[in-house]
Amino acid sequence: MLAALDRIGARWGLARAELAFAAFLVFAFGSGVQAHLMPSVYPLTRLTTDGLLLVVVGGLLAFVYRRARDPRLLYWGGVTYLGTFALEAIGVATGLIFGEYHYGPTMWVQWLGVPLVIALNWTALILATNHLAGALLRHPLAISAAAALLIVGYDYCIEPVAIRLDYWQWHAGYIPTQNYLAWGLIALVFSLPLNYLNIRFRHPLLLVYALAQLAFFLLLLALFSPSR
Repeated sequence: MLAALDRIGARWGLARAELAFAAFLVFAFGSGVQAHLMPSVYPLTRLTTDGLLLVVVGGLLAFVYRRARDPRLLYWGGVTYLGTFALEAIGVATGLIFGEYHYGPTMWVQWLGVPLVIALNWTALILATNHLAGALLRHPLAISAAAALLIVGYDYCIEPVAIRLDYWQWHAGYIPTQNYLAWGLIALVFSLPLNYLNIRFRHPLLLVYALAQLAFFLLLLALFSPSR
């Protein structure tokens, strides 16, 4: 059994522990779909969203750094976390960045009206989109621009379900174009140093995470009843 797992891991460039974490990612988001559709479980699911995201994203970033062993990745990650959190806080307070919105209680561990895990997700998604873009392109500017476009497309896909789950709400009742422009610009700004400084970060788990999370939102979008 272990030999078979090692062969699978080798095929995807994953060590045994990394393969186990990949399976955990798929299980966590897959079971999350079911939990969100079960009325008896959903209240508990809302209470555990922050903790689950912390475990998932924190574990992911730990595996990424463990393989990269690039101290600059720690500095980049710290700046990206603090920078995206600050932009979210300014956005919530003023409406000038993304448009007028507020975060709901689903992610309830918040400061300045912003969930503490949201900037971790920003950090992971920027890494994931740059990982994918870097597999297709070579020039740092092209990679950064492609990653920005990918993250805008990602946000476009998740917005309807995120609103239904009360992750956040738009005061205007619709998603402003300003939001997508802001997502793209922010992703571009934080992608540029990642690529121009050639910081080591690429890891197959980044794609597993991004695809599992995207599948979570798309499946819920397909399965939610119109009345919910």
